[in-house]
Amino acid sequence: MLSRRRMAANERSVISRVSAILNLFGEHKPLIGIEEIAQALEISPASAYRYAADLVQAGLLSRLSGRYRLGLKIIELEYLISTCDPIIAAAHQPMEALARASGANVLLCNMYDSTLVNVAHVTAGQRPVHVRYTKGLPMPLFRGSQARVVLAYMERRRLRRLYDAAQHDPQTAADAHALGAGWRDFTRALRAIRKQGYYISRGELDAGITGIAAPVFGVQEEILGSLVLVTDAAAPPPLLPEAALVEQVMQSAHQLSQRIGELADA
Repeated sequence: MLSRRRMAANERSVISRVSAILNLFGEHKPLIGIEEIAQALEISPASAYRYAADLVQAGLLSRLSGRYRLGLKIIELEYLISTCDPIIAAAHQPMEALARASGANVLLCNMYDSTLVNVAHVTAGQRPVHVRYTKGLPMPLFRGSQARVVLAYMERRRLRRLYDAAQHDPQTAADAHALGAGWRDFTRALRAIRKQGYYISRGELDAGITGIAAPVFGVQEEILGSLVLVTDAAAPPPLLPEAALVEQVMQSAHQLSQRIGELADA
């Protein structure tokens, strides 16, 4: 009989393998094959086929002409996140109020592990702003207002791990070095962002797009993500001057953090 520790290790191994398979998909990679699964997991094609068959049965993969696409269970989960997720539900009122008051678009960004992703987007009337990193698309970790605000409030050990990992990718390293040439300058820049409580990016992710972001905190006051107000230089100007927009974003992010904190007592 397996010990609890070995059983837990085996379970983590299975979860990590499922994650590795799902990570093979991308914006320009809608289909994957058995050979790709086998290579990613460093297993035989026969074992890869068994994993794929299990994921098909679970609805996480679906067969298509001898290859695999993402399964319909993921659409079910996306619906549940969009309609029932407590964080997104708590964000609806502050985001809508901010969009109305500013005449701009508002996005909510969350982070898991080392991935940043926008999870909600509220448009202001007839002024939708088209941004590259829309809901669900992973964003650069060291570029843009959403990312830099999150980094500014991140626990130091975790921040150092992400910074060191970034040095192995030329583009990510360049984004990190734009904040500071080395670790000391990098953290100094983030401390300045933390001191002012917000960050404004201009054209860092999309040409002509300005983002004003403030931090959003979780139940235990850990950094959870950021709230960002987005304006487009090519669109009609927002209803308020930039200084007032900054204040509105900070107040809305604080209100959202309070609402999230109340979830612990719900």
